[in-house]
Amino acid sequence: MAGTLWGADVEQLRTLAQQFRKTADLLQQQSTQLSSQINNNPAWKGADAQRFRSDWNTSHRTLLQQTVSRLKQESKVLLKNADEQEKASTNGSAAGGGPDTGSPAGSNGPRPPMQGQGSNDPWGPDWLTDPDSPFRDGWDIYGLTKAFPNLRAGLFDIGAMLHKSRIGDFLDPAAWKAFENSNEFSKFFNLSNNLFEGKFHEVLNVASTSQAFKYLDGFSKGLGAVGVGLDALDAFNNFKEGDIDAGKYSLFKVAVGAGSFAPPPVGTVCMVASGALALYDNVPVIHEAVDNAKDKIVEGAEAVGGAISDGVDAVGDFFGF
Repeated sequence: MAGTLWGADVEQLRTLAQQFRKTADLLQQQSTQLSSQINNNPAWKGADAQRFRSDWNTSHRTLLQQTVSRLKQESKVLLKNADEQEKASTNGSAAGGGPDTGSPAGSNGPRPPMQGQGSNDPWGPDWLTDPDSPFRDGWDIYGLTKAFPNLRAGLFDIGAMLHKSRIGDFLDPAAWKAFENSNEFSKFFNLSNNLFEGKFHEVLNVASTSQAFKYLDGFSKGLGAVGVGLDALDAFNNFKEGDIDAGKYSLFKVAVGAGSFAPPPVGTVCMVASGALALYDNVPVIHEAVDNAKDKIVEGAEAVGGAISDGVDAVGDFFGF
């Protein structure tokens, strides 16, 4: 399907290039907004804040910027291919006087594949880019496994912090940390969550100044970066193959995954959202239930809209206008 789309339909090529560019601009905007919130928040202080800002500016933001750059690059390639295809089609029609077969003028055989054709893996090896590879299947199982402790820990903490009398406590990362350290249920839930997230330095209470802390902290953040990177890769490939809806969904997962690195409450909310998305992606019963509910909501909204329209028409008829 992708080969036919790229080799024959110039307008769809240009539309896809435009979608690439818009997506790159959107991702750039989100990256800029996140960077501003992370780097210019006077309420977030201390060693944890400095360490996260350093990680964000040197690693996580770089990953987003690389994705933006690659999308813009491929947008230019698509436009170039569209121009070449249009030129070849025009020359072929002028020379042969017959229908355009998608082959350059003077060619008796099929047109050579353009960049991206003939490969389902435009960015990386099969085991990394193919959603059905053993590695990706294993990663999905890991994501599904940690979804349950993520949801349990996050929902408990969010519910408990919402009972705070002051909104400032809900927005203060230090208040969340104090609550997690003082509440036995929260400590238990977060201990389980940290194990699955690879945060062994927090489970073992390793001193933040030690070399072991740096290695273990880097390992846990590396796991998170892998998840964000895979979602960004899926977004890129989905857009390249023309599946715009799937690309937007993968980009949403990128934003949620990147947000999980932030301190509470943003990080906790994004962590819960990531767990919910893992369940949606990997549990058919949940996937079907959500889709059915979504369809019912859409049908209900259309019915309400129709009823309102009919009511307006009836009122108009009654008063003669």
